[in-house]
Amino acid sequence: MDVEHEIEAWNARWTMVAGRAVCTSCMESQALEDCETLFAHALECEAVTGGDQQPWATLHDILDQARG
Repeated sequence: MDVEHEIEAWNARWTMVAGRAVCTSCMESQALEDCETLFAHALECEAVTGGDQQPWATLHDILDQARG
């Protein structure tokens, strides 16, 4: 998957609001300073089983690929 598609996939799963990563499924959020802890989804969130628990690290990895 190229970087543009990875960014689109990240943005389908997460959004940025006031400097926080927000799960588009449960609307829970995480500040950048908490990036080393696992994301705390709502209990009923379908994303919990998806394994994506570190939105900031995932975004960082995507941006690193873009820089080369």
